Amino acid sequence: MTAFTDRRLLLSSAIIAAGFFSSKVLGLVREIVIARTFGTSGDLDALFAATTFSDLLFSVIAGGAIASIFIPVFSGYLVADDAARQKGWQFASAVVNDIFLVVAIFSFLGAVFAAPITDNFLAPGFPPERRTLTADLLRLVLISTTIFGVSGMVTSILHAHNHFVLPALAPSLYNIGIIAGALWLAPRWGIFGLAYGIVIGSALHLTVQIPGLLRYGARYFPTLGLRQTGLHHLLHLLGPRVITMLVVRLTWIAMTNFASRLGEGSISAITYAYSIWQFPESLIGTAIALAAFPRLSAHAAQSKSIELRTTYRSALFLILLLAIPATIALMLFPRPIVSLLLQRGAFSSASTELVATVLQFFALSVIGESVLELTARIFYAQRDARTPMVVAIISMIARILLMIAWSETLGVAGLALAYSIGVLIEGGTLAWLAHRRENSLSLTQN
Repeated sequence: MTAFTDRRLLLSSAIIAAGFFSSKVLGLVREIVIARTFGTSGDLDALFAATTFSDLLFSVIAGGAIASIFIPVFSGYLVADDAARQKGWQFASAVVNDIFLVVAIFSFLGAVFAAPITDNFLAPGFPPERRTLTADLLRLVLISTTIFGVSGMVTSILHAHNHFVLPALAPSLYNIGIIAGALWLAPRWGIFGLAYGIVIGSALHLTVQIPGLLRYGARYFPTLGLRQTGLHHLLHLLGPRVITMLVVRLTWIAMTNFASRLGEGSISAITYAYSIWQFPESLIGTAIALAAFPRLSAHAAQSKSIELRTTYRSALFLILLLAIPATIALMLFPRPIVSLLLQRGAFSSASTELVATVLQFFALSVIGESVLELTARIFYAQRDARTPMVVAIISMIARILLMIAWSETLGVAGLALAYSIGVLIEGGTLAWLAHRRENSLSLTQN
């Protein structure tokens, strides 16, 4: 089977990519509306700093940390008989309940200690009034984190069933909520109106996926599942995955921390540039990796090593085929891209120059993140969460050391370059280790 003959992978990738395309187009509209209203202002820096912490909670507890290990375990129930599928829904209910409780508790603690979190970790370089604003915004956006805790699990359940349409639509609804907040709430409540839009968008993200659960006959059980065998398997894998996601988000907190010392607009510039390069990366790396992951997990659960290897190689070929040209385009044309998308209203030519410089240094992340999306999942499909954890820690150390070195000489662009180099190291190392593992399996089978 060649990279072009895995039609199911191509179809699933196309569905996810279409959803991501819709979401990213709306995401660009969101950024345009936000840029026109707030530019690269200090208030927007405060909101973006606040969402950095809320994203940390979601990613570590309910986002990538759970999804990457939940799908392989849940897929083991789905490929068995009806009795096993019933146990699968009990397992899924237990995970959803546990995630909701944990996220709600940590969100409450985050709201209580919002001020010291802001002063000591998120934005120590902000002036006092902006740190106070950041803490107030953090308390508000943590509501969306709790909602996303449940919504993220619903997405994983649907992905395990190879259902991608509704999860692909959910981010678009999220963006619509934020756009509504920017257009209709921000004129009345300023930056808080935009924060309310984030909360509304998270509720829409969850609501649109509920019909998918009904389609697959989902059953809800009011249990925490402490005696569930599947939950024990999940917890065995969870520790390394939580550490991995914590490392990723701590890298962003470190970047926010450094950027808060580099002048007004630095955090906004990083966030705008991130949104732009994430557009091609989501359509390429995330879409293909998400489409391949349930299939990789099923092959691994059934010990089909040849099919596992073929699916992985097909997906990697597609990612590289598309990610390399996208990276080159962002490196060559950052200013026209930023000017076309964002320069209007409060977003001045000076803002364009700042964001374009950051984007140019972020461009290499398209290749790195796209490869990382897939290479990490080949290990999670085989229930190996330790290898990605070790590589992520090494990558984080490299990124932070480079940030310290380059922020002094290159400013905010140095932070972007440090991130790009780190993610290239991480994705490339995992690809090399996956190749070595493939060769070992081949020798064993021979």
